[in-house]
Amino acid sequence: MQNTNNMIHDIGKLYIGIDVGGTKIQTSLITEAGVVLASHRQETPRKCDVDVTLNALEASIKALLLAQHLQIQDLSGIGLAVPGTVQQEAGLVVDTPNMNLSGVDIGSYMKTRFDVPIAVGNDCNLGTLGECWLGSGRNAESCVGIFIGTGIGAGVVIGNTIVCGAGQAAGEIGHIIVQTPVEDYRSQLQRKNKREEKLLLPTGLPPKGSPPKNLPRCGCGNYGCLESLASRTAIERYIRDALKDGEKSIIKELNGDSLEVIKSGSLAKALKANDKVVMSGMRYASQMIGYACLTVRHMLDPEVIVLGGGVMEACQRFMMPIIEGIVVNDRLQVAPSNRRILLSSLGDNAVVLGAVALVRSINGSNPLQKKTRRAIPKYPTLRLMAENVVHIADKPYSEDFFLVSDGSILPRKKLPKKDTDGFRFKDIERATQGGVDLLILVSPKAGELALSGKCREYLYRRNIDYRILPLEEGVKLYNSSATRRAAVVHFAVSPKES
Repeated sequence: MQNTNNMIHDIGKLYIGIDVGGTKIQTSLITEAGVVLASHRQETPRKCDVDVTLNALEASIKALLLAQHLQIQDLSGIGLAVPGTVQQEAGLVVDTPNMNLSGVDIGSYMKTRFDVPIAVGNDCNLGTLGECWLGSGRNAESCVGIFIGTGIGAGVVIGNTIVCGAGQAAGEIGHIIVQTPVEDYRSQLQRKNKREEKLLLPTGLPPKGSPPKNLPRCGCGNYGCLESLASRTAIERYIRDALKDGEKSIIKELNGDSLEVIKSGSLAKALKANDKVVMSGMRYASQMIGYACLTVRHMLDPEVIVLGGGVMEACQRFMMPIIEGIVVNDRLQVAPSNRRILLSSLGDNAVVLGAVALVRSINGSNPLQKKTRRAIPKYPTLRLMAENVVHIADKPYSEDFFLVSDGSILPRKKLPKKDTDGFRFKDIERATQGGVDLLILVSPKAGELALSGKCREYLYRRNIDYRILPLEEGVKLYNSSATRRAAVVHFAVSPKES
């Protein structure tokens, strides 16, 4: 059980968001303002009856409530995210390829166990919804999320609402066809006789059992899908094929002497080492994703495309320049706009936050609407009582600390190895977890400092503004800001930083 909040807030209504993944179930207690108060994680039951999985979901909710000394009556709703096709309005799981919930009316089941509003949606749809509420897509009325991991999932939010489609399959960007198995017209023209022509189906494709050449079959059964060419599974295939052909690579050593499942972290290490095989596979996958983003632009023209998932999080510094280079060089003329491609900023919490956003919307308080979207946590008031002493709730602080996105105070360790500007990248990363609009960096050398390129890139790609200020100005801005914010307060510069 994880409890991430160490301050007492005027939390208002409480919700539970559940991410039912293929390997783990994350159940989180979340406030109306999107603060994750606590989380319970457990392995997803595998190779079992559906009742075992449903009982595990029920038990995870009860365990979380018990740990937080709450009753079901304290909740305003429960949102569930499930991989696969979900009939959102009915709460029916139509199909979950890697789980045993296909055909289960999970909404009705949960309603009989917990007498609160229940909402059920596709996990990638809800991950995108979470990013639109509090993450990199905040304040955008149209957003497409693309999540690159074992497969490629996606979600589409337009007009602050998830687009589900007539068959509940809208936004399946992983299954857009980026390479067609159709023969070019010259090949078809040059067929020698009518007998050869009859070997083709009316669509021009070979009959079943005769797969198109050089195109892998996707898990959905089609050929030429983005997922089959740019997911981690596809990258693994490229690497294995290259090694079979005699190419040299250090990836096996980096991945625990195994190529069965190549971890995203291992790919990132190989890229850092300039491994030729991994770089080639990752470059090709990145190019495919870039052209998929271009297709999304041409079809939907969203304000924001948010890229996330394990592969993107681990390898974004290699992948993003390739993706952006393709999109920037689009020749299609459009009206002036502020369209952007950004990185996910909510990590593992994007889906559970999206699940809460969904159940809030069915309660009539859609957090993406302008009237309710700006709800922010109750932040503490900072008081500068003496030189280099900040009082928060009558407690003095004279050592470096963080104020994170929910207003909690965390100590900032002074490590001997620091960035030359006095703020480590880990400071920036840690302070902004949970989704913020503004990061306030406080330092006595504020007028002389500039963030490193790595720090600036991190903030830019997540649509986070920042200010570097001396203590008095930083305190004033933190207290007066009306937006979601975080701060890193750095009182003094050590000799090693000067």
